[in-house]
Amino acid sequence: MLLAAAIVLITIDFRQPDGGPVDRLQRLAIAVFGPLQQGASAVVSPVADLVAGVGELGDLRRENRRLEAEVARLRAQERTYADVTRENRRLRGALGMAARCGCRTVGASVVAASGSNFQLSVTVDAGARQGVKRDMAVVDADGLVGRVTQVTADYATVLLITDPASGVAATLARGRAPGIVKGSGAQLLSFQPVRAGTEVRRGDPVVTQGYQGSVFPAGLPVGVVERVDPAGAASLVPQVAVRPYAALGALDVVAVVTERPAPPARRGA
Repeated sequence: MLLAAAIVLITIDFRQPDGGPVDRLQRLAIAVFGPLQQGASAVVSPVADLVAGVGELGDLRRENRRLEAEVARLRAQERTYADVTRENRRLRGALGMAARCGCRTVGASVVAASGSNFQLSVTVDAGARQGVKRDMAVVDADGLVGRVTQVTADYATVLLITDPASGVAATLARGRAPGIVKGSGAQLLSFQPVRAGTEVRRGDPVVTQGYQGSVFPAGLPVGVVERVDPAGAASLVPQVAVRPYAALGALDVVAVVTERPAPPARRGA
C-alpha cells in the first residue's frame, strides 16, 4: 500500500504544473520542517565534532610527546657538543701552558675534590699507567695548579697550591726577585720575598723559579700580587697576598708535567 501510494504521488507530482497542490504541499513541508532540521543539525554537529575530537586527542598527545622528546634530545645533544668543545679548548690551553717551558705533559680530567678540611687537593684520572709520578707539577690553561702527592695505576692526587702544606719557589716577573709562595688554606696565596727590601707592587705577576731538583719548571704563571702590606717591626719583608691565575675551585681539565728540560747548569759547575 505504501509503495502504491508513493507511485501515485510521484505520478501526480510529475504531471502537476508548478504551483499545483502537490508543489504547494512540498513548499509547506519545507517551510515547517526546515527550521527543525537546522536546529537538529546545530545540536548534532558539535556533538559529532566532539566525538571526532576525542578520537584525535590521543593522536595529538602522542605526537606532542614525540615532539617534546625530540626537542629534549636535540637540546641534550647541543649541550653535550658544547661541553666537549669547552673541555677540548681547556685541555688544549693546559697543554699549551706546559709547552711554554718545553715540557711533556699528560692531559687529565678532575674526577673528585678532597672532602677533607685538612687538605686542599683533587683527584685526576691519570696515574702510573700514563707516566704520572709523585712530585710532578700540574697546570691548567691559566697557570700552576699544584703537584702530585699520591699515585695509583690510573689516578693521582694533586695537592693544590692553596693548601697550607704547599710551597713553591717563585720570582716576581718584574725584577726577578726570588721568594716562596705558600698556601694559606684560603683563596689567596702568600708570597714571601727572600731578600730584605724587595720592592713589590700590586699587579706584579708571580712565576715559578726553576733550579736543580725543583718540582716545578721555571716560568709557569702562579698568580698576580693583589695586596702588599709594608714590612712591620717583626719582619724585614712585606706581607704579599697573591691571587692564583688558576680557578682552583672549579678545576675540570689539567695537564701533568711528566718530563721537562733540565735547568741550565750553573757557571763554573
